Amino acid sequence: MSEAKILIQTEGAVARIRLNAPEQRNALTYDMVRELIAALRRADDEAPVRAVLLEAAGDHFSAGGNLREFAAEVTEPALQHWESGGLWEELFSLVPQMKKPVVGAVQGYALAGGCGLAALCDLAVAADDAQFGMTEIRIGLFPLLVLPAMRRAVGDKKALELALTGVIFDAAEALRIGLVNRVVPRAELEAQALALAQELAAKSPAALQLGKRLFWETAGMTYAQALAFARSLRVSYMLSDDLQEGIAAFLEKRQPNW
Repeated sequence: MSEAKILIQTEGAVARIRLNAPEQRNALTYDMVRELIAALRRADDEAPVRAVLLEAAGDHFSAGGNLREFAAEVTEPALQHWESGGLWEELFSLVPQMKKPVVGAVQGYALAGGCGLAALCDLAVAADDAQFGMTEIRIGLFPLLVLPAMRRAVGDKKALELALTGVIFDAAEALRIGLVNRVVPRAELEAQALALAQELAAKSPAALQLGKRLFWETAGMTYAQALAFARSLRVSYMLSDDLQEGIAAFLEKRQPNW
């Protein structure tokens, strides 16, 4: 029986989801993407889970899509390409819609679809040995389903430059352009990324959920539209149990019980 390519375990209030194909540099097959979607949905639905840590076994986060699988697919009819693209669309739509924040822990190669995964995470911590790149253009492919996440992470001009050139860049550059939030020594990656996920998990679940919704849904809005949407969300949050508990805990000088 083959070992699962996506592992999930709950540690306290954090669901740890791990890409588990290190011998293939965690190259993403369709089956892995399907399993990853299921793991993310499971974590989002489990009440004890407050945050998700997306990590990878071995020396590399992910070298991108599985090219052997891709090579076999290119001769398929148009309908097959449309249907297979649905998995990637589902994955890249899912994280912004999740109630819980997703923290990425990135080491080694994060290339092509792997780079897209790093961009997709709400927050990301990179090891100092991490290397990133939207390298699809090197085989004559434009990073179609990866580009929207990268564009949101680093902005229009930079995302287009990375997509058109396929350049590979280091963790320091990823931090400079906003693709990752922190860079840490490789030996400290697991502990630091887990600590960040635990820090988020200790916050109000209602505030995290509303905050994520506000951030992602206002991305394409005008300033006035974003303010109006924020005002509408404020109504439901002002009536939430979490806010009442947070205020009570502050006044009583104790830790809140979310």
